[in-house]
Amino acid sequence: MPTSGKRECQICGMLHIISLPDFDERASEHYCDKCDSALFRQSDGSTLSVDIAHQRETVTQALQKLESALTDGWHGYAAQLRLIVGGGAIREAVLAELYFQQSRSRIVSFVEEGGNRGAIRVKIR
Repeated sequence: MPTSGKRECQICGMLHIISLPDFDERASEHYCDKCDSALFRQSDGSTLSVDIAHQRETVTQALQKLESALTDGWHGYAAQLRLIVGGGAIREAVLAELYFQQSRSRIVSFVEEGGNRGAIRVKIR
C-alpha cells in the first residue's frame, strides 16, 4: 500500500509531496511539476547493501526481505542494491526471483559479485 512521502527532483531540486508507489507499481510514474523529469527514475548513483541470509532466515523470510529491499531502494535514490545472500538455498531462490523480476522489467539487471558468489548486485534504475 502506497504511503505519502517527499521526493526531491534530482534535476531541478523541486520538492514534491507524493504517494510513494510500491516496487511493483513502477509503471505509475510521477513526474516533476517543474522540469517534467521522471522522479523515480532518478538516482544519486549509490548502492544500498542488505544482508538477507545471515540472521537464520528461511527462504520465505529471505524473499520477503528481498521484496522489502527492492521497495526501500525504489523509494530512495539508490541506483542498485547489493544483496548478501550466502551460498545455499537462499542464494538460489533469490537468483530465481531476480530472473523473474527482470523478465517482468521490474529490475534492470543483476549479476553475481566478482569473486563472491554470496553477493548479488541488482540494478534497479
